[in-house]
Amino acid sequence: MNANPPQSEEATVLLCRFCGYVNDPSEPGVRCAQCGAFSGLEALDVDEAQQRSRRVRLDFLRNRLVRVAIIVLPLLGVLMYVLWAYTGLPPDPPQPTTAIGDTSVAPAPGDWPQAGGGVANASAAVGSFGPIGDSPQILWEYTAGAPIVAPPAVSGDRVYITAEDGSVVALDRGTGAVIWRYESELTAAITPAVSDGLVFVVFKPGVISALDEDSGDVVWSKRLPVASLPSPTVADGRLFVAETDRNRLLALDAATGETLWEYRMDDWVIAPPAINDGLLIATSNAARIHVLNVNTGKLRMIYNAGEGRWPRGGPVVTDDLLHVSSNGVRRDGNRARVWGIDYRGHRYPLERPIYYVRTQLAVWGFAKQPPVQQGTVWSTRTSGKQPYQPAVSGQTAAVSDAAGLVTGLDVSNGAILWETDLAVDITTAATIAGPVALVGDEHGRITALSIADGSQQWVATLDGAITAAPVVAGDLLLAPTAAGSLAALRAGSR
Repeated sequence: MNANPPQSEEATVLLCRFCGYVNDPSEPGVRCAQCGAFSGLEALDVDEAQQRSRRVRLDFLRNRLVRVAIIVLPLLGVLMYVLWAYTGLPPDPPQPTTAIGDTSVAPAPGDWPQAGGGVANASAAVGSFGPIGDSPQILWEYTAGAPIVAPPAVSGDRVYITAEDGSVVALDRGTGAVIWRYESELTAAITPAVSDGLVFVVFKPGVISALDEDSGDVVWSKRLPVASLPSPTVADGRLFVAETDRNRLLALDAATGETLWEYRMDDWVIAPPAINDGLLIATSNAARIHVLNVNTGKLRMIYNAGEGRWPRGGPVVTDDLLHVSSNGVRRDGNRARVWGIDYRGHRYPLERPIYYVRTQLAVWGFAKQPPVQQGTVWSTRTSGKQPYQPAVSGQTAAVSDAAGLVTGLDVSNGAILWETDLAVDITTAATIAGPVALVGDEHGRITALSIADGSQQWVATLDGAITAAPVVAGDLLLAPTAAGSLAALRAGSR
């Protein structure tokens, strides 16, 4: 049906300049019959009116489409971003070619296959280390000839250690005899990760190598463009390493070294991540903890510890909570915090800006209470700096302070169970072995404290400051010293 009335060729019509409607001049009234405008009617002959009408309507349609596009396209862009960033939609990164480091299989009793003892990074041994109250004795010592500043890895009947001269050494667990030695000539100061016949090592200049467990031969090697500082973590076919200077966490195919995905952090990555139930938790040299999908590297949530609080140690994860400690210096003294965080949440759009605005409103007195950050279960202020990561076993977390304080906390609510001041500079994070927490100090002593009440159970003294957290593997306690040696102690040995 034609919207404009038919006119004779010589007739004069009234064209509405606003909507392009051709009005019959014989109709009563001075308004446009379509849009109601009364000031835009113009008398024209039919041909010119029809041409002008088409142009006006086309311009009107074009302007309407432009206005709609200005509104719809940004909304569509926001929707696409939300779908990509918050729902984990494809495209997904490549999958690993093997299941090296299968997390469904628990480490063998007596093994300590990677940093933190396993992918949870809990720094807790399976079982006890000898009778409580029984001081261990040295079984054997290995001298590296260079500083050893990272805990060893233990798998089967072998102990694997790196030294700052770039050497990677496999030792016999029972005697300390050298089985093989790999010389990289690159500085190494990490705990190796051992799984499925491969020993994964990271060298500070940014070289990642997979060595054969039996011979020490290189299976594959990958050079990163920048330095890499954390110990590697292997889980379900992926090897997690860092490009420290570029603030990036990488997931490599453990069988080939090919990059599967990468995630950009907000500062240097200096500690290995923790993994549980498909989630990876990573910390950087900043105040934020990042929870990622372990398969894709996509962000699930961010937890902000607060300005000036740096989780220098790695995260510890259990089935229930994530635990981190901070090394912040606040205005009221060297008092930092230990956290219990529900890490299974999911961020929502504009979560961080909204939380920031609500926090500022509380700071300036416009809100009665500051907002509770998503994931917060408990946060406990301790008396020390807490530069080291906690050790968690059962319902107890043990965290050591560089100035000599060791604190035991209830992991369910953060309540302080005990505090023990050793009155000496502590040089290592704590390790839990059954009923005791072990810490090393500047005088070469390893002190065992009861995780029930913090009471001292025994002290073992080595030659030189303890340079890394003790490792307990079955009946063997391994500790590196500033003298460049690795001491193996056994409970009850004479």
